[in-house]
Amino acid sequence: MEFIQEQFLFYLSLIVVMFVPGFFLLTTIFQKKRFSQIEALVFSITLSIISVDFLMIVMGKMGIPLNFWSVLSGIALFSAGCFFIQKNVQKKNFSFEFKKTDNFSKNQTILIVLILFLAIFVRTAHLKNAIFPTATDLGHHMYWSKLITETGELPVYEKQEIEKVGESYQVSEPSPIADFIIGEHLIFAAISLLSGVGFVTYFPTIILFLVNIAGILTVFVFTLRLFENDSEKPTSFSKNVAIATLLFLGPLYAISSPQSTFVSGGVVGNMIGNLLIPSALYFYFKALKENDSWSLFTGIFLTAGMIYTHHLSSFIFIYIFAFIFITFNILFIFNSVWFSKKKRDAKKLFKDYSPVVTAWVKMIFSKNVFPLIIAFLLFFFFVFTPAYIETSAVDTAIGAPSKSTRAGLSLTEIKFNIGESRMLLATLGVLIILLSHAKKKDDTNTIYSSAFALGWFVAIFSMITIPETLHLNLPSGRIASYFVFPASVLAGFSLTWIFWFIKITKRKLMLPASIISAFFFALFVFVLVNGMFDNSESFENKKNYQEANRVYHASKYLAGNPNLSESDIVLKDHNYLKADTWMKIFFMRDYNFPFSRSYFKRYEDPTKPREMCTLWMISNPTTTQGEQCFEETGVNFLVVNPKNDTVQFKNANQFNKIYSGNEIVIYYRKN
Repeated sequence: MEFIQEQFLFYLSLIVVMFVPGFFLLTTIFQKKRFSQIEALVFSITLSIISVDFLMIVMGKMGIPLNFWSVLSGIALFSAGCFFIQKNVQKKNFSFEFKKTDNFSKNQTILIVLILFLAIFVRTAHLKNAIFPTATDLGHHMYWSKLITETGELPVYEKQEIEKVGESYQVSEPSPIADFIIGEHLIFAAISLLSGVGFVTYFPTIILFLVNIAGILTVFVFTLRLFENDSEKPTSFSKNVAIATLLFLGPLYAISSPQSTFVSGGVVGNMIGNLLIPSALYFYFKALKENDSWSLFTGIFLTAGMIYTHHLSSFIFIYIFAFIFITFNILFIFNSVWFSKKKRDAKKLFKDYSPVVTAWVKMIFSKNVFPLIIAFLLFFFFVFTPAYIETSAVDTAIGAPSKSTRAGLSLTEIKFNIGESRMLLATLGVLIILLSHAKKKDDTNTIYSSAFALGWFVAIFSMITIPETLHLNLPSGRIASYFVFPASVLAGFSLTWIFWFIKITKRKLMLPASIISAFFFALFVFVLVNGMFDNSESFENKKNYQEANRVYHASKYLAGNPNLSESDIVLKDHNYLKADTWMKIFFMRDYNFPFSRSYFKRYEDPTKPREMCTLWMISNPTTTQGEQCFEETGVNFLVVNPKNDTVQFKNANQFNKIYSGNEIVIYYRKN
């Protein structure tokens, strides 16, 4: 009965936190017949995440304790406020209805349902061996989320470290951390506060799983809107492109980053960022296409939320936005000049361009958008400035690459990252779009579609191939995880265009139907085999439940030991202990507590010299250096794997074994 109650509260809290506030906000901003059911669902999730983040930040800054009642009341009041505006403030009679213009055919609907089923099935098959909380990154993030639930306050991102001062070593005072952003943790804290579910459970992985599914559905609806303006193609073309894109993001390449691998790895910022980026692009595109200031309002709101959620995603989004702007201008100028009788008629170009700029300016300075921009700037500078701004983390992301992992990827590495068939078709999609603009004069909406599709793709491609030219000092592999979505969009477009082009030109080609069918079959098999092979290569079959569970048991034992005082210092090993980063959640004393012996290669990294005490105290505890480290840092508990670290402690009289297991032992060092 207790399990059923826990499950009920958990899923109810998911609805309350990740759907209700966003749905009420969406239906307040936009009037009837503006979204399909899928759009309403995914954007309710996206807007809910951002709304809850801002609600909790405001409550925290106002000194309101963050607990069950405050979070529930905040969401209820926010939703009620939106409902009140709908019924009493809107000038027109308000009623939100789903638009009916996206009715898919029976075959298309069956295909979408089948693809979504396979997408969830493949991910679930992978995550069944990874649902147990062991991921290193997730352990780091859940420390901060749990800290919020325990203190009822917004976290201060600080940590203590063992540092070398002159010839001695000591535990430092807390110092700022730039690697974490508050929006990554508030949504987990809110769900835990409402449901009562602990953090060393299944729930963080389920949240990331839902975010991943919402992300691919967002790309699906964005693609649907992106290619629906072409008058030369049938109305079903954009729907087929969206379905093909869903295929590339759903069951195909479903395991590799940033998909299930990032879900099981607990890469919170990237997962949420890959939801927010296409969501923001959708509303910016909608604003420009329909000259709609409320869509621009929503796009800016999501961008503001992104800034408080993940600095890397925000940084990449700036580049995407800049490349879209540049691409639009290049295509617009080309379109105006190339098809003009007077190739150098500057007056005509100005005449064509002037209404576009005027529309942009009117939307930016409209009564809907401009107050939001001012409110965000005031909030950013005077209410809550993200930690990565205060610690100047942005400065380290700009400049020449400082490591080989930041020097860019080769085409072979990119192909390996996103899949051979997807890369090939995406590249072909770029060429098709460019050639289509050289053949006919396009309207502004068509240019917007091309600019968003190409700008998104080219921006990230440039960031991972020529980072030095763009003055980027960021991990190229991590940026490449953002390349999957735009590559899938262009691959879906290319695949659909090939089928459409052959269909309308098969009479001119004078090829037998059998040859055309064989070509279709070969292309489709190539795509499916390549995508599913990538899945099979990425599957994780190893089960780590027992090993991790023993680490949790030992952590609980040590954290609850009455002889462990605030002055005692614990050092653990990160090389051979499974899920060791989750140990800090049992102690909740500091982000770096227990201290860790890091990976051995990091102590040899000449680009980033490290203190050596955490290595010596486990690897060489009885040497002069090890003894000095123990005396100066105060470390007196050691947590190691007995299969790799026992010999150096067995014959040392100053160490007593106080906990013993097959994969973990704890030693106490006598003073």
